[in-house]
Amino acid sequence: MRRVLGFLGNALFVFYCTAVGVYLFLRPWTGRAPFTGFFGSGFFRGFVSGVGLVHLAAGVADLRVLSRSLNGEPPHNSKRP
Repeated sequence: MRRVLGFLGNALFVFYCTAVGVYLFLRPWTGRAPFTGFFGSGFFRGFVSGVGLVHLAAGVADLRVLSRSLNGEPPHNSKRP
């Protein structure tokens, strides 16, 4: 039961990161509600898109861990002997 809950938690996290990442990456560049001043500047919009890319990277990284755990492979250890 604990493994199933862990899997569901990881799957929801991957979904969240992917959905929010795509939204934050694309939303500042759509012209629906243009902001003026600082929030309409290219710097701020680029920052929001960067946060979206960080969310996408976190989702992809967790998806890789999730797929490895489903295949029964041991987790990747960053330490080398």
